[in-house]
Amino acid sequence: LTFEGLTVDTDLRWVLLEGLARTGHADDERIDAELAADNTISGQEKAAACRAARPTAAAKEEAWDRAVVDPETPNETQRSIAIAFHKPGQAELLAPYVDKYLEAVPTSWERLGPQKASVALENLFPRLLASDELLARLDAWLESAPEVNSGALRKVTEGRADVARALRAQQKDAERG
Repeated sequence: LTFEGLTVDTDLRWVLLEGLARTGHADDERIDAELAADNTISGQEKAAACRAARPTAAAKEEAWDRAVVDPETPNETQRSIAIAFHKPGQAELLAPYVDKYLEAVPTSWERLGPQKASVALENLFPRLLASDELLARLDAWLESAPEVNSGALRKVTEGRADVARALRAQQKDAERG
């Protein structure tokens, strides 16, 4: 399929493939095929993002391990994974990661180092799951949080503020009808 005047270059192919992966229409074989056509560092980062975007429990677990657990994941690959992890329409898959996120916060700075911890905690914060229940869970965690690096704690408090703003905006929208 072609459109006159539209050039589907490497970057656009990756954007389209991530959209397909997010909706479950691109599997490992399809991602591997695109990576074979663009086996560069950038291609490897984009392939990791596509894999993280997939709507399966296995894909989310693998992405979480690479972005949060494995300190050897290259910086930009980790960032690509973290950014692609939370996708609309995947709330059921993402819900278990609220607790995993909060469990990871106290040791993230020491385990991953400041740069990777900052990237993980910023981009993997469960903003997409904004709800009164999430806000209450965050407040409870903040009240009883163990000793946490100030940078890590700041990511949680900023994320909590984002959730509170989202809920206020949703309330305003509901009031307007």
